[in-house]
Amino acid sequence: MHAEHFVAHRGWRHRYPENTLLAFREAIAAGAVNLELDVQLSADGVAFAFHDPGLERLCQQEGMIWDYSASELKTFTAFEPSRFGSRFATSDGVGVCPLREVATLLTEHPQANCFVELKAESLSQFDATTVYNAVATALSGVESRCVLISFELEALLYAKRQGWQRHAPVFDQWPDWQLASLWQLQPEVVFCDRTIVPGDIDLRTLPWPALIYEVSTATDARYWFERGAAAVETFQIGEVLEEFGLA
Repeated sequence: MHAEHFVAHRGWRHRYPENTLLAFREAIAAGAVNLELDVQLSADGVAFAFHDPGLERLCQQEGMIWDYSASELKTFTAFEPSRFGSRFATSDGVGVCPLREVATLLTEHPQANCFVELKAESLSQFDATTVYNAVATALSGVESRCVLISFELEALLYAKRQGWQRHAPVFDQWPDWQLASLWQLQPEVVFCDRTIVPGDIDLRTLPWPALIYEVSTATDARYWFERGAAAVETFQIGEVLEEFGLA
């Protein structure tokens, strides 16, 4: 196994607040070469690394992320009090993270790549054009190192029509592998929730490489590699890489 076979789900989420610059930096420091993050838009259409449409869980703020402008969001702290209490409330790198700052981090670490999820909530609140343009603007200069991912295949097809080169659909239900949209997309890899994979499936027989997400331990990772997974995604990137001797 190599570090390329592992993806840091929302950064090193097990140890740091998710989708923050701190979590991404520490994941890279631990040996990760693949980051994964979620994208939501501000009221004025700026892309941020953020999972939830609401701000309560991560920031203890009322309302939705698109209720606030980019300048307002930059004053909030995504310290994840439900998991960490006030431990990270004043830490550096824990502000609500503009996607452009992740692009800068990738520039500083040329070995790193990123899977960027277009969230259904922002696609619904805005539209595929607005979300794509915001993401493309933020990732200008590092496009070749970023794979757009989404549960929404039509959004990925739109991105492909605009010239984006790298795509990966995400599934939480076992898909019909003959879907016309999948064959139109010709994805680089396919994300599959670990709970949906039929017990008798050899993942090497699928039309595209499978990346299994929600993997928690090195033991789980070994199981999925034995079943043919091309890669696994984990919240515990540092711990898993260390168990594989890759930290």
